[in-house]
Amino acid sequence: MQHGSSPSANSQCLWRMAGGIIIFMSTSRALHGVIGAGGFAHGPIWTLPIAGGASAEHPSPRLDTAQADALAALAQARAQLEALAAGRRGAGDELAAEIFASQALMAADPTLIAAVQGAAEAGRTAVEALYFAGEEQAAIFAAIPDEYLAARAADVRDVAGRAVRIITGATTPLPTAPSILVADDLPPSIGAEIPRELLLGIALRGGSRTAHAVILARAAGIPCIVATAGLAIDGSLDGTPAALDGASGTLHLSPNATTIERLRAEAGEAQASATRRAGLRGAPCVLKSGERVHLLANIGSADDAVRAVAVGAEGVGLLRTEFLLLERSTPPSEAEQVTAFRAIFAALGAERPLTLRLADIGGDKEVPYLRIPHEANPFLGVRGYRLAMLSGRADLRALFASQISAGLLAAAAAKARLRVMAPMVAVRAEVDDLLALVATVRADLAQRGAAGDAAAAAAATYALHLGVMIEVPAAALTVATLARGLDFVSIGTNDLTQYVMAADRVNPALAPLQDATAPGVVALLKAIVAGAAEAGVEVGVCGELAGSAVGAKLLTDLGIRELSMDPAVIDEVREALIGA
Repeated sequence: MQHGSSPSANSQCLWRMAGGIIIFMSTSRALHGVIGAGGFAHGPIWTLPIAGGASAEHPSPRLDTAQADALAALAQARAQLEALAAGRRGAGDELAAEIFASQALMAADPTLIAAVQGAAEAGRTAVEALYFAGEEQAAIFAAIPDEYLAARAADVRDVAGRAVRIITGATTPLPTAPSILVADDLPPSIGAEIPRELLLGIALRGGSRTAHAVILARAAGIPCIVATAGLAIDGSLDGTPAALDGASGTLHLSPNATTIERLRAEAGEAQASATRRAGLRGAPCVLKSGERVHLLANIGSADDAVRAVAVGAEGVGLLRTEFLLLERSTPPSEAEQVTAFRAIFAALGAERPLTLRLADIGGDKEVPYLRIPHEANPFLGVRGYRLAMLSGRADLRALFASQISAGLLAAAAAKARLRVMAPMVAVRAEVDDLLALVATVRADLAQRGAAGDAAAAAAATYALHLGVMIEVPAAALTVATLARGLDFVSIGTNDLTQYVMAADRVNPALAPLQDATAPGVVALLKAIVAGAAEAGVEVGVCGELAGSAVGAKLLTDLGIRELSMDPAVIDEVREALIGA
């Protein structure tokens, strides 16, 4: 869909006489964005008031108590978010409960607290300290090329904004009538506090389809679009009649009756399709040949695991463990990681496997406290598993070891299925090092077990399926030897395409080259499948190619029988593959 605005095909019109000449004027406009959640909404526009930020009024802007006031507000924000999570959990809404529980943890994060303290010590008021600290931490997330992780910036701003409202006494703004909300972005907890009957739809100028506010809208059946070009958020659209078409990512301003009826009919058809697809949840995905295809989910938190189970995912093919490393000033402890992994296992259940991807950081994914040197070309730099082998950096190797040990401890406690894979592997030496690291971790757990740690003793021998991601052409061409001793390989089609096509995947000018169906990429996919068969290991895909009907059919035609994708597209892919 082209972004921007265009006249509607069924525009309302005005006729104006000018020197005896009749002029045809269009008063209807269509603004185009990115699909966040399907559906149709018709009603007036209501603009979410822009928060005051650092200039918000403070009833008593005392500098001598700024730090104490700000930290007290953060603590109160945490309590509110915990109560919000408990309320949603009590109502059976596990997805929202997990999102607000994760925000509560953000409010207590040492990095955010330290940033607030630093801002206050620099002479800022409590409101200013919260605002600047929130923006500083949000910027770290927003700079990450990974869309899912970048979308967490909204959560940080939401937490800081809640603390600001506590200090200023501001309340959550509400529309006075059922409306289509317009904003630059929507803080998840603000969206949750607006009564459902007042929120017909959501159109955001910014935002991301993986943002928590959008995920909640999708779960609630509220149509939503993001990245809407040309959308005014200054209040000038308030009261304007509008029709929101979530299925096409379009906001129609001042539509006529014909347009509204057409969109309503199309939305009805789309809803019928969604209901039909949802009816297939739980049914095995079997091809025309009789072969079974396993559909798994890519996730980044426990709330994502809840979404995955809800749409019938058979497990998790990719857990982005980076969510545990960001928004901190020190690496997470083993105990913290065990807690996080156990929460995900609890959501998945013992029968669904969890594939834990070791930290895919370095270069473009900056984690300041790890002191990874800046590189001119980060995509070809020291990233992924290469960090575990970096000379003189025992701390980085210990980080990767702690992820493996935490995974084993959590899986053993939950009696769940665990898979671990290393990213950015290119040569056999890296695989040998991974096998040695796992052996070292098991030996350490066994030693702790011998000293009386029953949990460590159980984890030391617990079953673990080990694999690597195939994202580098060198690895793709040598899978037969590279994968010996492993249990599986998982193809990361996003990076693989980038390296095959020599096209930076975050450079919009090269977007046409980011085509995972290009002949050169497909040739390597065939080589990977053949190499995996020769090595006797399973092969799956966790890149974006798996998340479209066309891509999924291409991959299954190549012989790949495990596909992992965003939970939001599993229904569509399942329907496309059954009987294909």
